[in-house]
Amino acid sequence: MKIIGWSVLGIASTLLILLGPAQRGLTTTVVFVVRVIWILGLLAFILARWFNLQRRLKSIAFAALAFVVCYWGALALMHHAAYQIAFTRADQLAAENAEHLIRVVAMPTAANPLRWQSVAETDQAIYRFFVGVAAQPSTSPERYEKPSGLSEQLVSAASLDPRAQVLLGFARFPLAQVESENCIGQTLVQFADLRYTEPGGSRGNFSLSVPVDCPAR
Repeated sequence: MKIIGWSVLGIASTLLILLGPAQRGLTTTVVFVVRVIWILGLLAFILARWFNLQRRLKSIAFAALAFVVCYWGALALMHHAAYQIAFTRADQLAAENAEHLIRVVAMPTAANPLRWQSVAETDQAIYRFFVGVAAQPSTSPERYEKPSGLSEQLVSAASLDPRAQVLLGFARFPLAQVESENCIGQTLVQFADLRYTEPGGSRGNFSLSVPVDCPAR
């Protein structure tokens, strides 16, 4: 009875997909691809039942699941090691510059789980550097000083721009730099999320330049 029930359900679903009207908004190519995928999946299921491949498929599924668990476990261990290295390095940098360390993150880089990008924030600056796990070399840090004085006033004014608020709401490590304090008329305040880029000219989607009026002298 169970086999008959599943057979009826499979035949009815197949007829509905093959003979039923296409949903509005779908092109004929999409409909064709969906129907081909459905037929191939149905044939694969029938062949698996015919050759009694259920046990093998279960073993493959369990092996794949175990691989995913092992992969994420290894990645978590490497992240912990990278964070410890980054924290030690950031704490050293803060001590060298008489600063107070606020937070540190370690983020994976593309295609290399042994190389991690680190960003550290202190009360006076933000640092960006790469750390290595398992004897991978670390890089020299880049230091970006936080704005102060007149620059801080210009950054505060530029932060009211709606575009800047969108970027600042997304960025975990926002940094702002003023193009020039000795300005007449207007100057540019450059924002960036240091996880992806740095303030400057054309830096992609994670940076922004906002014109602001210079204070009267």
